[in-house]
Amino acid sequence: MKKFLSLLCITLLLTGGSMVMARDLKQPFEKGEINPFSKFFTGTTYLGRLVEKDDVFNSSIANVTFEPNARTNWHKHSGGQILLVTAGKGLYKEEGKPVRVLEPGDVVQIPPNTKHWHGAYPKKQFAHISIEPNIPNNTTEWLEPVTDEQYTGEVK
Repeated sequence: MKKFLSLLCITLLLTGGSMVMARDLKQPFEKGEINPFSKFFTGTTYLGRLVEKDDVFNSSIANVTFEPNARTNWHKHSGGQILLVTAGKGLYKEEGKPVRVLEPGDVVQIPPNTKHWHGAYPKKQFAHISIEPNIPNNTTEWLEPVTDEQYTGEVK
């Protein structure tokens, strides 16, 4: 966690505290490249690795940017996941619970083995920092896609 906070402080100092533009989305980190895990997502997403998996900090940290309407498949993390919302507007849904609308500054703590999905709010861009703790034993189990009916049915 100290490494992440140091990286964040250095980035803000080097950029004069300004935010990086991903199209019209202002966020503190570069959006990265097209997500190499795109087969587990609907729509276009980008992945920018901030901290690689290692045995020192026992976590992996990445910036994930979602184009409008993009979202993950349903999935689980055996060691849990933490989301730090940095820009835009998004959605988070745990199986069996109501959808949660996400905005900058929101934090989502996802317990181990909890089936969930997250992504952009309809017609909005969205970005979050994804923290996968409990490395090396935290694995992601990718499940079925979130259907358009499930996705649009969640937004009131």
